[in-house]
Amino acid sequence: MEDTTSRSRILDATADLLRTRGLQGTKLSEVAKRAGMLAPSLYHHFDSKDQLIEEVLVEGCHRNTRYIVTQVEVLGSSASPIERLEAAITAHLTFLLTGDQYSSAVSRVFQDLPDDMKRRVLAAYAGFDNYWRDLILAARQSGVARSELDPTVARKFLINMLDSTAEWYRPGHLEIPEIARQACHLFLHGFIQPETQP
Repeated sequence: MEDTTSRSRILDATADLLRTRGLQGTKLSEVAKRAGMLAPSLYHHFDSKDQLIEEVLVEGCHRNTRYIVTQVEVLGSSASPIERLEAAITAHLTFLLTGDQYSSAVSRVFQDLPDDMKRRVLAAYAGFDNYWRDLILAARQSGVARSELDPTVARKFLINMLDSTAEWYRPGHLEIPEIARQACHLFLHGFIQPETQP
């Protein structure tokens, strides 16, 4: 029977290294050190470094999706499409910036993955992406979104904008709720004042 405590320590250590040092900076020797074991012991739990990294990233996708869905769906059916989008934006930023190493690891290293691993992680990412798609399409169908904007482009810009905060955010200047408020305002209402728009 597998030692789930050791396995969890390995996954946690890998997620933290991916988040802070990136893909190239994540070494199995450091993973083992942080997990409190010798490097060869890692192979009792994972066949390769790639398998370990992939499991961390897939778990990050699932964790983030579950958190966002929970925060949006608790609003109930009476919530407007904009309220649901605001809740999703706030939930995603909060989850990324309050120490979930797995989700932050996905944001940090996804673009650096080999193509075959990227495709497999994307399969886990599909639930996350589809949920955002549905939120944006609901806003468009309700008539509150600008009809000339492509919902796919809007979704990709929004997610990339939110994901980038894991790279530049540092506690102390702006609190996370304020960053979330500004992200909501920027995405939902735009940067240019309505009276100055061409």
